[in-house]
Amino acid sequence: MVPIGSSFSFAQTQGPRQLGSLTQAKANTLESLATGVRINRGSDDPAGLISSEQLRGMLAELEAESRSYDRAQRAAAVVDSALGQVSDLLADAEALAVANANTSGLSDLEREANQLELSSILSAIDLVAQGTSFKDEALLRGSASLDVGDASVNLPSVSVLDLGQTEIDGESYTLADVASNGAFAITGDDLESSIAIIRSARQGVVRAQAEVGAFSANVIAPKQAAAGVAIESVASAESSIRDTDYAKATAELARLSVLEQANLRISSAGNTIDAATLLKLLGS
Repeated sequence: MVPIGSSFSFAQTQGPRQLGSLTQAKANTLESLATGVRINRGSDDPAGLISSEQLRGMLAELEAESRSYDRAQRAAAVVDSALGQVSDLLADAEALAVANANTSGLSDLEREANQLELSSILSAIDLVAQGTSFKDEALLRGSASLDVGDASVNLPSVSVLDLGQTEIDGESYTLADVASNGAFAITGDDLESSIAIIRSARQGVVRAQAEVGAFSANVIAPKQAAAGVAIESVASAESSIRDTDYAKATAELARLSVLEQANLRISSAGNTIDAATLLKLLGS
């Protein structure tokens, strides 16, 4: 503290140096407010910069992981919808087979019509098998799977050549064999075997749909939720290190502006100034 009555050459010694420091500090604070970022260069906070960049790397990895879970969940939804559609079609096919099995009051023409409708259903199932895809990857042709980390579920083929495999008299038959001119067309005599093949196909589709649903609910969804929580935590930590605290920065800017104005007023008063005048210029 300068004793009352003493004098010093403030304008020639401390003034310019302090004014330069204040001006630079004010410029840094204004930059922080303008950009919303507290660390604009390494010199602002070297340790904080290192921590921030490490957290940014973790955040990028977590976001990539989260996107993979989102893709898997969307693919699972596509598969679930397609399998549900095939299951509904097979329910209609089974109803036609049961109708033809109850021959009383049913003409041959009506039985033929039911067979034609059943063949049309089988064609629709094949269309679903061929057309169900996600990002150009076929999902229901027997070669795809849903993979999340070390967990996966294989997706079935819903082609009529693969569905409903049933052994009859030592031979294996599929859904294709209940089509028109098939070994177990529903206009034939062995409707019991026809119904067994169709039911086997529907049970397989329902089981596959349940597996995909369980994988979506019990594997993908929890990992997706955990990744979301981790992203929020890391983003918050990174923001607390790097981003501007506007209340603090605004208060600092006001403080620096007052000091800068005081410095200018003191410097403009002349080369020498006594302590009483200094206190007066500072507003004390």
